[in-house]
Amino acid sequence: MHELETERLRLRPFADEHLDALHSLWTDPDVRRYLWDDRVMSREQAIAVIKASESNFAQRGFGFWALLLRAEGDALVGFCGFRVFEESGEPELLYGILPRLWGKGLVTEAGHVVIRDGFERCGFSRVVAATDTPNQSSVKVMQRLGMVFMKRGKFHGLDTVFFELTPEDYAAHLELGTPTT
Repeated sequence: MHELETERLRLRPFADEHLDALHSLWTDPDVRRYLWDDRVMSREQAIAVIKASESNFAQRGFGFWALLLRAEGDALVGFCGFRVFEESGEPELLYGILPRLWGKGLVTEAGHVVIRDGFERCGFSRVVAATDTPNQSSVKVMQRLGMVFMKRGKFHGLDTVFFELTPEDYAAHLELGTPTT
């Protein structure tokens, strides 16, 4: 499987070697508050997410990428990528990063390269994303990526906002020169 790169990050598909760092990230109280609906994820559940991503890459060509920060010797600091959205079967963008790196534009940087890969290599016709309405930091990332608000509603019993992005909307967003971080 190929890797993706940005100015500050290397992105590698999830692998078993990422388990400890991902489990630590996903059990951080600030991260899991919105990412896993504040559920404390067991190591077995983290293994299942990694295996599902590996399977998605093998079967569908997409999955989750480990975000490795170049300035920290390629330390795993977050993740970004796609899973199958249970509502529609479309690729759903999902991401998370260590709280100490919030607000530095790294998730947006990773999101751009992952979305571009999804449209160009995987041939996506649409990407969706959703977040708990109070998670305005995530909403801002979606907006910086060019995603368009679709609706607000209940999802898994939570007040949720839904966004979408087509290749055409993404190209127009990039043409406008909208800041990417």
